[in-house]
Amino acid sequence: MELPFRPGHHTFLPLLFRLYLNRKSAAKHRRSYRTKPQLAVEMLTILCGAEKTRRFHVVADSAYGGQSVLCHLPENCDLTSRLLLTARLYDATPPRREGTNGRPRKRGLRLPSPGAMLEGRCRRVAVSSYGRRHEARMNDAIAHVFVAPDRPLRVVVSEAIGGGRGKEAFYSTRHDATAEQVVTWYATRWSVEVTFRDSKQHLGVEDPQGWTKASVERTAPLGMLLHSLVVLWFVAEGFRHWRPLDCPWYTSKSEPSFADMLATLRRLSVRMEVSKMALRGRGARKLATLLENVVAMAA
Repeated sequence: MELPFRPGHHTFLPLLFRLYLNRKSAAKHRRSYRTKPQLAVEMLTILCGAEKTRRFHVVADSAYGGQSVLCHLPENCDLTSRLLLTARLYDATPPRREGTNGRPRKRGLRLPSPGAMLEGRCRRVAVSSYGRRHEARMNDAIAHVFVAPDRPLRVVVSEAIGGGRGKEAFYSTRHDATAEQVVTWYATRWSVEVTFRDSKQHLGVEDPQGWTKASVERTAPLGMLLHSLVVLWFVAEGFRHWRPLDCPWYTSKSEPSFADMLATLRRLSVRMEVSKMALRGRGARKLATLLENVVAMAA
């Protein structure tokens, strides 16, 4: 979650909520079972209700892009997510003619599915996403899905040229946005996914040795806080001391990873501790360098 909030700007929210209990665990602890999308809607309702004058923008994968979230969004919240290539799309509901009887139409004319939108004539555009720039065939339209016929969506379908991620479809409740904006918005969630992975693999968030409720509630937030502190330290100071590893087999790497940041912090921490020993005599500097190198290799 990006804080502080700024008036007039959209805030992108990763879907972070309290620990999820599956149906079996909920029954064991005598709690009402709720799915992850339902918990996400609950979180958004609380957050958006507390800041009614601000506009929020959620970027989520397909697990949170279905009707259980789309149809229950707060009024001051937008959603950008993935869409099935076979999704049923419709035009806007036509106005009811005067003098007609019976139930009015809920949906407009049937539109081509996202997959069929690629079969026609498409634009060829350059898109920046996931840290790289690639060419893709792209088509977009304003459409309505079956479960939410009253909500216009910007539907975007793209196909990477020359490999890449293949055919993909997205939608956004920001129907006034461009196709390039929707694709770029969806790609912003990847940095959040990488943060989760790095925190689990390098900071022990995945397998905490906690047995009480308080320890479980503290471990994950503390791990995420440590991740943020390491990155902020590296941006402010650590990058001056970063030593890129010589990896001839990995020529595409140009920026330090979180593992590199953590290794740099450990190496400098060892240097600080060794300097406190006030080693003297022949070989003192070599010993300090050797300890640094061993820590860097172990990291």
